[in-house]
Amino acid sequence: MDFDAVTIALFLAAGVRLCLPVALAALGETVSERAGVFTIGLEGLMLFGAVASAVGLAMTGSPLMALVIGTGGGAAAAFVLALGTVLARANQIVMGIGFNLLAIGATSLIRQLVLTNAPPTGSLRTVTMMKLPWLADLPVVGRAFFSQSPVFYLAVVIAVLLWAMLRYSRLGLVLRAVGENAAATDAAGLPVLPIRMGAAVFTGVMAGLGGATLCIVASGGTFVDNMTAGRGYLAIAIAIFARWKPVRVMLVAFVLGLLEALQFQGQYLGIQIATPLLMAAPFVVALIAWIAIGRAGAAPADLGRPFLRGELR
Repeated sequence: MDFDAVTIALFLAAGVRLCLPVALAALGETVSERAGVFTIGLEGLMLFGAVASAVGLAMTGSPLMALVIGTGGGAAAAFVLALGTVLARANQIVMGIGFNLLAIGATSLIRQLVLTNAPPTGSLRTVTMMKLPWLADLPVVGRAFFSQSPVFYLAVVIAVLLWAMLRYSRLGLVLRAVGENAAATDAAGLPVLPIRMGAAVFTGVMAGLGGATLCIVASGGTFVDNMTAGRGYLAIAIAIFARWKPVRVMLVAFVLGLLEALQFQGQYLGIQIATPLLMAAPFVVALIAWIAIGRAGAAPADLGRPFLRGELR
């Protein structure tokens, strides 16, 4: 078929919408991994953010407040998870997987208890579409990138700010130092555990916003059991594949969003690939990322290692 401007614009716009929840969570994961905290529980944090946003929408009727409440839900859940992984020094991978399993059951129970008879959802226009003046009228890219949810524009701003913070600020230097050598950072008089706790909670903020975006922006305010469907693990892989660089995280997430968009528009675009294969494509890329981190020595040296003052390695 002919790839006219409208078709390409719709395809690119679909990629942006589909990548957004994962991109937000991956930006949070980038910060925690830079600080040495491997947040395997990202899937659970997104789930808690999603269900909290659905509850917030049912209680307030405001989609904006629902996003805020979902963000807070992710932050609260991350604080609980960090108590175990950062302060109690539990194995980060084992506890993260257990936390994800807990989140599936807990959020399902919350849905049954609170959301079963929730009132009908009102208009979500304020959080699903914002056209930027003049830019939205540009051919192809206008519809794809400048007629999106305001959360997308927020994600782009956050990515740029995180890039600048990690590269140029003292806070970024300290954060990277904690992830590379926590013992040396502690010897320099810097508080390793509070820094890691702060990074973990920030990850919860971003994962909660990602889950809330998935529920409120992408799913019309409807929460369903296990609606993240592996997106948390995909976000971890994106952070690794992008080498913990925030702007690159957004680009990699967008590429995976385009792969996911092929599930819905592949046949229309004339791509004769079985839908199950298209569904698996983002996770194949994620698997490659996991293999890459095992081969490359680019990861923060203390990633996943609990910190105990005075401990010899």
